[in-house]
This record gives sequence, structure tokens and C-alpha cells, in this order.
Amino acid sequence: MQTTTPGSNVTGSADTGAAKIEQLSSSAQDAIGRAAHAASSGLRHAGERSQEWMHQQEELLEGARECVRRHPVASVMIAVGVGMLFSRFTHH
Repeated sequence: MQTTTPGSNVTGSADTGAAKIEQLSSSAQDAIGRAAHAASSGLRHAGERSQEWMHQQEELLEGARECVRRHPVASVMIAVGVGMLFSRFTHH
């Protein structure tokens, strides 16, 4: 039969507790690392999409400018018509 002293039980419990804390700390660091990687990846993807949308917007704007240059009278007439419609919808 093995005899233990109160001091050896405390030391053993402290060692076990320290090992568990180290294990939990390592698990938490891994989880934080995965979350940070996922967030970084998501932000990078959002930035790429934003640049694509900006490029598409520039292309559409340039297309509209070119259309106005080719058909200036029709463009003015359309603008007047849209203005009149907008005025009728917003007039009380």
C-alpha cells in the first residue's frame, strides 16, 4: 500500500491542473488562429469583389457617356421625360 502525504497530493493536483490549463490554452490558440484565418480570407475575398464591382461600374458609366455622345438629343428628351415623371410622382 502506498502512502501519500498532504503535500504530495497538492503537488500532483497542481501539476495535473497546470497540464489541463496548458492543453486548454493550446486549444484556444488553435481556435483563434482558425477564426483569424477565416476572417482574413473573407475580407480578402470581399476586397476582390469590391474591385470587380468598381471596374464594372466604370465600364457602365463609360458606356452611358458614349451613348449620350452618340445621341445627344434623344438623351436630353429622355432626361426631360424622366424628370416629368418624377415630378408627377412626387407632387402632392
